[in-house]
Amino acid sequence: MLGKNIFGYVFVVVGIVMMLVPGPGILTILVGIMLLNFPGKYRLERWIIVRRPVLRSINWLRRRAKQSPIVPDE
Repeated sequence: MLGKNIFGYVFVVVGIVMMLVPGPGILTILVGIMLLNFPGKYRLERWIIVRRPVLRSINWLRRRAKQSPIVPDE
């Protein structure tokens, strides 16, 4: 678990650096956050997922993979 958290912190730091130089900074930061363990992580993940553009993109990918769409409970 310690290694996963260190790897997550590295991803977040590299993502912040990528915001200043060309690269997929936001995506890298999100991957780093998903690897970390911290209180409130589930709530943050749900908040990100229920944003309309994110949910639409995730459901588009799920349709292509022939999976059922994610339906957020309001």
